[in-house]
Amino acid sequence: MATIAWNIAPRSEDDLVSQLLVNRGVAVEDRERFLAPNWERDTYSPFDFTQMHGAVVAMFGAIERGDAVVIHGDYDADGVSGSALLFEALRYITEKMKFAFNVEVFLPDREKDGYGVAMHTIERFIQEKKKLLVTVDCGIANGLELGRAFEAGIDVVVCDHHQMGTHFPSHATVLHPLAPGETYTNKTLCGTGVAFKFASALIHEARNRGADIPEGYEKWFLDFVAIATVTDVMPILGENRVLETFGLQVLNKTRRPGLRAMLAMSGTDLGTIDTTAIGFRIGPRLNAAGRLSSAKLAFDTLTAQTAEAAEVAATKLEALNKERQSIFKDSYKEAEQIAKSMIDDDCNVVVVASDSWLPGIVGLIAGRLVNDFALPAFALTKVGDHYVGSGRTAGGLHLVEAMNACGDIFIKKGGHPQACGLSVRSMDDVHEFRTQMNVFARSKFGANGPSVTLPIDAIIAPSTFTIDGISELNACAPFGEGNRPPVFGALKMTVMIAETMGSTGAHLRLTVLDSAGKVCKMVGFGMGDKAEVLVRGKQVDIAYEPGINEWNGRRDVQCRIVDIRL
Repeated sequence: MATIAWNIAPRSEDDLVSQLLVNRGVAVEDRERFLAPNWERDTYSPFDFTQMHGAVVAMFGAIERGDAVVIHGDYDADGVSGSALLFEALRYITEKMKFAFNVEVFLPDREKDGYGVAMHTIERFIQEKKKLLVTVDCGIANGLELGRAFEAGIDVVVCDHHQMGTHFPSHATVLHPLAPGETYTNKTLCGTGVAFKFASALIHEARNRGADIPEGYEKWFLDFVAIATVTDVMPILGENRVLETFGLQVLNKTRRPGLRAMLAMSGTDLGTIDTTAIGFRIGPRLNAAGRLSSAKLAFDTLTAQTAEAAEVAATKLEALNKERQSIFKDSYKEAEQIAKSMIDDDCNVVVVASDSWLPGIVGLIAGRLVNDFALPAFALTKVGDHYVGSGRTAGGLHLVEAMNACGDIFIKKGGHPQACGLSVRSMDDVHEFRTQMNVFARSKFGANGPSVTLPIDAIIAPSTFTIDGISELNACAPFGEGNRPPVFGALKMTVMIAETMGSTGAHLRLTVLDSAGKVCKMVGFGMGDKAEVLVRGKQVDIAYEPGINEWNGRRDVQCRIVDIRL
């Protein structure tokens, strides 16, 4: 891991919970909303979307006529979860209203279709005589393609949250928090969050039309929203914080056979699921399908109706995830060497490329490069006669803005400020992209480029923490983007034992003596290579997250290392 500057917050409060709130900029008058989210008070009506009424009318017109409806999702966890949510909601509504269920889900292939709505997909829908197309987690940048659908007589509803493209889908009914003229308050919904608002409006309308649907039933779909909000790295603040809080409650008692099977295979017990479990156990398994095979497998797992079908789908998903881990490990070694050969004083953005990496893992490669080099990073690989890739940000670089400044070298580009996708025609264009990205970063941030810092909430000896004290910190949960997990610093710790752990020695187990003279045990995931330099007696500063380790019915304080300074 690259050296990252520590930004240590000044201690201003006596209790740690208050200190965390100050560090996160939570005003005194907003603390109750933050610590105790309330559904009625803190969420917004789906009909606050300016075009929600039109979307509801279009959907009810289609299902009442028995028209063929297609949901076009995306191949990542957000797109799959949002597609599953809307599919399940429509299945429930049509059953309650005794309408025919004529809904299909289409999830694009990463290589054959690429991101977003492809023109050849629209032509297929025209041939299949689809009458209503709903995009989930895509569509806002596909004005030309969706315009073709409109010309052919297909109504279109867009549920998206990505950055605007060159051609706005002006003929579609658009549900997008950032669309021009949109007044919906929460601007940071994920794609599944937008689909949830659409489903909630449809359930409300079905109830108004006499369907026997209990008040609040839509909350049972929040498990999908909780998964997607974390995996798409949306801020867990404001309304998102409410959706995530209640979504975790639903997820921890989920009745979905597929989720239950997937959780069991990942070693995750119901009742223990938090945002970390979503990020490291649920999300990677859902994404593995779209990375290596077909996202349809993840969709089939989420929507399985029986335990038997769920077991079959989840088993395939588990195998894909293990394969993904192995492929990534080998590919990243090459990417790391390429990056090291390019890093110099003028490098503010890492751009690596290969002819052999799988398209489905370039986002993972970019993410690991950010972690290891503390710089924004892009990874591209050859697909057919062109190169496709993904980017991940660091230091506040707005990726879409940066790509827009690189000129007309793209076949396709889009995404979020924090994560994006792109394709270019040749390796020469990859080199030009690398040059232009670094020019933009220098113009934006100066010669030193984007500055990555690690926020430290307070300097505290690890031995200070008790199980009860850590439980008190969890009042600030759920943690995630915009509300990071608490990180504390410990200075001048003395190394007693440093050893590797795990089947491949990838992780670090460290025993240290802290400033209070107490022995502390810590773990550093992915830090096994540091064991050889952490010799007995050496003094280190450690940034860490305090946590609770449960094993064989015993609960102990265990601190996870975030960064080490020799």
